[in-house]
Amino acid sequence: MKKLILMTVTFTAIFACTPHQERASQVEVNKHDVVVENIMNRRSIRKYTDKKVSKEQLQTIMECAINASSASNLQSWQVRVIQNPGILSKFRAVNEKAVYDASTVIVVAQDTEKMYSSFDCGLLTQNILLAAESMGLGTCVVGSVPHILKDPRAADVLETLDLPENYEVIVGICLGYKDESPDAKPRDPEKVKYIE
Repeated sequence: MKKLILMTVTFTAIFACTPHQERASQVEVNKHDVVVENIMNRRSIRKYTDKKVSKEQLQTIMECAINASSASNLQSWQVRVIQNPGILSKFRAVNEKAVYDASTVIVVAQDTEKMYSSFDCGLLTQNILLAAESMGLGTCVVGSVPHILKDPRAADVLETLDLPENYEVIVGICLGYKDESPDAKPRDPEKVKYIE
């Protein structure tokens, strides 16, 4: 009887472990595929539905954002997440296409006193784009946002952002639920050279 119980336990352990190990290696493969697929599928989205991005989604995206690498871990960025319709309409009053019809706009500011702050902000921005894509949300990086915020008509918006004195807005990011599925634009692989 003891032999039978021992054999049963042994076979159960063998069969239980094998699928688990296969699943573990499958998860590793899938993680790689998911990251690459996420990067390759992301597009600039300029049309959004009126569905609002949830606070929980925004918190996850921001957690991913601030976990970006930064020079000497200085985290030389300031981020403002805007969902207030009144503020968004002020952006649109200065430039109709500035934030499209996105329900959320993220403003990223760099520390003008830190040499690598613009790079840090770029890494943070990419994390935002990819985190949003992983949730099925669309994004569009808007380079005109800093110029819009310098317009006198947007003075109160800039004030609302409450940025420290040594910070300046470097970029805006539209965020929302996609209402279009644009094709990828061509990329030039010749810009990459392999030196062996």
